[in-house]
Formats: sequence, C-alpha cells, structure tokens
Amino acid sequence: MHKKITCKQVQAILPFYLKGRVNPALTEIIEEHLSTCKHCKELYLKAFEECDDLIFIDADIESPAEESQERFATKEYADFKRKLSAYLDSELEDNENIRIKKMTISNPLARKDLEDMYQFKRLLHSSFARTKERCKHDFSKIILKKLDTENISQADYFMRIATILLFLSAVLSISFFTQV
Repeated sequence: MHKKITCKQVQAILPFYLKGRVNPALTEIIEEHLSTCKHCKELYLKAFEECDDLIFIDADIESPAEESQERFATKEYADFKRKLSAYLDSELEDNENIRIKKMTISNPLARKDLEDMYQFKRLLHSSFARTKERCKHDFSKIILKKLDTENISQADYFMRIATILLFLSAVLSISFFTQV
C-alpha cells in the first residue's frame, strides 16, 4: 500500500475501526499498519478485548474485503436498508432523514446502497423518458373512441335483435288471431 499512516493517527481512529465505522480504503491502511507496528497492534488487541459492543468483527487483522464489509452490517444498517426507499421518495420525517444521512456518512455499505438506489432511480426515469419520446401518439383518445364505437355497435346489435323479436311476435300474434 502506498499510503502511510502514523501511530497517532491509528490510535485516534482505532475506536471507530473497532466499531466498523471506517471506510474500506482506510481499513486496509490501518490493517497494514497494524501488521507492521507491534505497539499499535498491542493497543488494538487490548482495546478489542475490552470492547463489549463489537458486532461482526474478526480478531484477525488481515481480513478479506468481504469480512471487512461485514463489520458495517449492524442493526442500524438493517434499519437503514428498510427505510431507504421511503427516504428516496421523501416520505420520512426530519429526524429519520437525519439518521439516514448519518448512516450514509459513517457506513460505506449504506453509502454504496444509496448510490445504487439513486443510479437505479435515474435509470428508471431515463427509460421512461425514452419510451415516452418514442411514443409520440396519444393512444388514450384512440382507445376511448374505439370503446365508444364498440358500445354503439353493441347497442345497434341489441336494437336489431329487439326489432326482429317484436316483428316475429307481431307475425305470430297476427297468425294466431287469423286462425281463431
């Protein structure tokens, strides 16, 4: 890794690192430093043992990227994912919006999810706009006109049948009276 970090910087970031609130790039830099610096590694191990509220943290310093992402999968993150759609549609109250924004700032998984959702929303809007542009005709008027003509033709059909039935009944009644 070409970026270096000092012991003071690691010690300042260590509480956030332990709680999984450091982005993946900085996580790699910290893990590289911890693998080479005995003093910082001892501080890390001591802090790791003392910390009770750790979630999804592996004691191994050199964890793969997937394991480092698991550190961000907290209960708050699950709540964030559940409310993300409502946030995008501006359906949340102000305090919930602030929680979503804080989670987005502190959690790289949340940030990626939000960016993915915005990208998906843009894709849907552009797809709708292209489809609307391709379809210049207003088919609703054509469909309504066709429905009206079908209703008229059905009414005409009913009137024809009614007329035929009346005619037959008149003929039958005349023939009945002429026979009697």
